[in-house]
Amino acid sequence: MRFLTRTLITALVVGIGLFLQACGGSTPPTQPPPPPPVINPPQNALPSIATITVQGRRPKQPARFADAREAVDVTATVTDAETPVAELIYQWSATAGTFAGTGRTVAWTAPDSVAAPTTVTITLKVVEQYGYPGQAKIYSQEVSATQTLSLHDSVKEVGDMSRQFLIDFSTTQIPPAYTAANYWAYIMRNFKAAACPQPGEVAAEREDVERHYNNFTMHNYRVDPASVTVNFGGVCAYAGVRGDACAAVGTLWDSTDRRDNTRRTTTGIDHISASYSSADSRWWLCSSYFQSTSAFGASSYWQ
Repeated sequence: MRFLTRTLITALVVGIGLFLQACGGSTPPTQPPPPPPVINPPQNALPSIATITVQGRRPKQPARFADAREAVDVTATVTDAETPVAELIYQWSATAGTFAGTGRTVAWTAPDSVAAPTTVTITLKVVEQYGYPGQAKIYSQEVSATQTLSLHDSVKEVGDMSRQFLIDFSTTQIPPAYTAANYWAYIMRNFKAAACPQPGEVAAEREDVERHYNNFTMHNYRVDPASVTVNFGGVCAYAGVRGDACAAVGTLWDSTDRRDNTRRTTTGIDHISASYSSADSRWWLCSSYFQSTSAFGASSYWQ
């Protein structure tokens, strides 16, 4: 009888425990909600940047060229299969200078000063926003392209080269690396026949340099600062010489012609032409013509 009672009590306790567990006495772990369905963006081709052109506003100005403080036009040719190009977003940037305007055509202005000729990189980023037809454009994609331009201070560059040429011409001092056979290459290191518009002008200048070196002894000289004008494809004021830039430099030469031992002092203006080479991204000198304003002892000896 006692064994039966203990069995009934045990069964009763187990049953009560099972009942309490079933009624929430212990909470089972919560399952995470299912992930949202994946919605892929619609197929959409990237915009295409075919070209970026940089062109100044002066007549016959080379492409991808700018002087300090100059504004040039920058234009991109862009296409897109789905979005009208006017609805694309255009973001312009550059390693120097500033932009004005928006869209595919903007104006870029060079900084006020240029320490030395340098290359500026212009970058265009085109952003396209798109979505499913009739829905918000919640997707975006972008493409970028670059273009470079050559930045100069042409007046300073041409003026410095012209004046240095005349100083070297006047001193007739040859650096140790040069000899009497090739000294002219040092004096004319900033001349380049292939960059100049008139055939033979650099060769003619070499003859003048050699004649001066072989026949004259310089006692005193003066080379004034250069006055430079830039006119691409133009003609210099003196002697009808063609050039993209023209320098006028006041000079004085006091020298002795060793052929007759006659000492002469000549003052005047030396006119130097220069051309810009896009291939080299630099200016080159081409010719030099001396215009005598006074002479003591004889007329000018340098043409």
